Amino acid sequence: MRVIQVVGEFSPERCGVAHYTSRLAGELSRLGVSVAIAGCRSSSESPVDVLPLRAPRWSVGALIELLAIARRWRADWLHLQYAPGSYQHSRAVGLLPLLARGWPGGPRIATTIHEYGGWSLRPPDPLARIADATFSLTEKLGWLDRESLALIGLSHLAAVTNPSHLQVVADGSERLAARLELLPIGPNVGPEAAPEPTREAARARLGTEADRFVAVFFGFVHPVKGIATLLEAMRIVKDRRPDARLWLVGGVESLALRGSDAVGYAEWIHRSIVDLGLTSVASATGYLPDPEAARLLRAADLAVLPLNHGVTMKSGSLITCLSFGLPVLATGTGDVSELRHGENVWLVPPRDPDALALAMLDLAADPGRRDRIASAGRALAERFAWPDIARRHVDLYASPNSSRGRLSPGTATAPSPRSKERS
Repeated sequence: MRVIQVVGEFSPERCGVAHYTSRLAGELSRLGVSVAIAGCRSSSESPVDVLPLRAPRWSVGALIELLAIARRWRADWLHLQYAPGSYQHSRAVGLLPLLARGWPGGPRIATTIHEYGGWSLRPPDPLARIADATFSLTEKLGWLDRESLALIGLSHLAAVTNPSHLQVVADGSERLAARLELLPIGPNVGPEAAPEPTREAARARLGTEADRFVAVFFGFVHPVKGIATLLEAMRIVKDRRPDARLWLVGGVESLALRGSDAVGYAEWIHRSIVDLGLTSVASATGYLPDPEAARLLRAADLAVLPLNHGVTMKSGSLITCLSFGLPVLATGTGDVSELRHGENVWLVPPRDPDALALAMLDLAADPGRRDRIASAGRALAERFAWPDIARRHVDLYASPNSSRGRLSPGTATAPSPRSKERS
């Protein structure tokens, strides 16, 4: 079996979907699948061959080039890992299944939707009313939808990564939802990447005292991640626990925050650390290779994810922290799915530094509670293990007609907030 994983821009250090694609490709390769990765702008760090496109942007021309590469490479599948921002918000990408079906000897098309619910096509008047009527019909028939165009309706295999997105699709079209498989994401960085096997060994390597309390934020650092709330909370924590430390682990530069905006935000973080008197207790690492990030996660006592919109199971950062056996303190907004406060996670309201600080202090003082939450969280994370995810992909590639959706009363959840770039 020969599969090309397609990502808009293959830059794992700047894009969570690209990082996911790299992890998936490596796991598929270990199962004996011949895998390559294709993207418009590609970095050289990959567990498999990278097939860079010459086209600078995702246009119909880029899709034709991609199909030509697939034919030369003798690909059985082109698997599109789709988030609009990764593909420069190009609508042309949604036409890939149509082009592939008319391409002589074309590969089968698989699509995993990583973001859905915030990018509907809205033509200007006077076309808006005609377009709305047309899409209402095509969505009812299960052909095209106004957000992904042909990606769900005409791909040979279509998937979403979480039940919330499945429900959002179903709200627009039961027929389209019935085509979707549920393929969860795995950890961004797994515990196996840590050079040291234990917390004690990792701390010894870092020169961090064994009895010091360390909280860690992990993921792309962005204004919507609640970093301002976290730094304010850490100022409160420092006054009562001078021994506490905070590590911000993750890059600022991403597809959601580029160039001068990323530089400016990184400078704001460092200024805030100084202004809040946190220079001795808080540090921002920037982007780190997987082993270095894994070492810090291994050495920490508590993961803190104070996202402004609340954390959900769509978060690769959350799944990563759970897989390391870290107790997770996060923000919740009501749609927390399988996350249960006090059992497998500890939840506080968003944008509330006082509540966040109090929870950090309480958890710091109660290692037994942290251990109980961490144990339940690790059990939840086992459902997102990469080997299982890869085997599920192989089964679906081998049986493409099995893509018939899993929407049932027990599966559906309430629609999620508008999706953002992956954590």
